[in-house]
Amino acid sequence: MLAEDREHHIFKLLFILLFWVFFRISMAITVVVGIIQWVMLWFEDEPNQTLFKFSQQLTIFQTQISAYMTFQSNEKVFPFNDWPEVPQSTSEDADETSL
Repeated sequence: MLAEDREHHIFKLLFILLFWVFFRISMAITVVVGIIQWVMLWFEDEPNQTLFKFSQQLTIFQTQISAYMTFQSNEKVFPFNDWPEVPQSTSEDADETSL
C-alpha cells in the first residue's frame, strides 16, 4: 500500500468520525423537530411547512452521511459541501401527502 493511500484512508477515517458526530447531532435535532411539529399540530391542525421542508433536508443530509460512512459515496457532506435541497418532485409529493 502506498503512503498516499494510507494517508487517504486516515483522512477518510477522520471524516467518518466527524460525520458520525454530525449524524448524532442531526438525530437529536430530528427528535426536537418532531416534537415541535406534534405540538404545532395541536394548535394549527397541520404541520408547519418551514419545519416540514427542513426535516426533508435533514433526512437527505442524514442519508448523505450514511452513504459516506459506508463507502457508497466519497462526496463529503455539509459543511464541506452545500446544504442539501429537496428535489422539486419530492417536495410537491410531500405537500400533497400532508393535506
